[in-house]
Amino acid sequence: MKKELLKPIINAIFALFLIILVKIVAMIMLKKVSGVNDLIDIALSLAVVVVLLTFMQEFNKQLEVSSPEFPQFRSIISWLIFLLIVLTFYGAFSPFFAGLPYGIYFIIFFILALVPVYFLWKILYRNMDKISSLLENISLEEKIRCSCGMENPESAKFCNSCGLPLQEKSK
Repeated sequence: MKKELLKPIINAIFALFLIILVKIVAMIMLKKVSGVNDLIDIALSLAVVVVLLTFMQEFNKQLEVSSPEFPQFRSIISWLIFLLIVLTFYGAFSPFFAGLPYGIYFIIFFILALVPVYFLWKILYRNMDKISSLLENISLEEKIRCSCGMENPESAKFCNSCGLPLQEKSK
């Protein structure tokens, strides 16, 4: 994975960690206040949706720069985020609407979840060969090629194949 793609991931993880921290604090401090936990859950779920949408925008922008040869990857990320948003809303509003007759609440969210699942399946099915070759090239660390042809991690001082000293990558 390229380093520029890590920034949106780290930002999203940090934001979700803060949301979880707020939830824990609210559970401890407001446990005796009736009715407020459901409202806090809805507010935090909306915060999660904002984090997910922000992540999608930032990550897709970085993907456009770092992997312009595979625009479908941005669609995969977008549909995954939309699926997570549907699941977030499903969990947030279930205390209020789960009692609807005939399981309408569950049916509606099942149908809503099928939309991104269908588009994910369609993209993945049509691009399986590109995705597998892309995943083969993903690495957290840049590579240095030795004179023998072996690719080595950037942190390596000597070639993992022939043992020759590696030249440091110019920055």
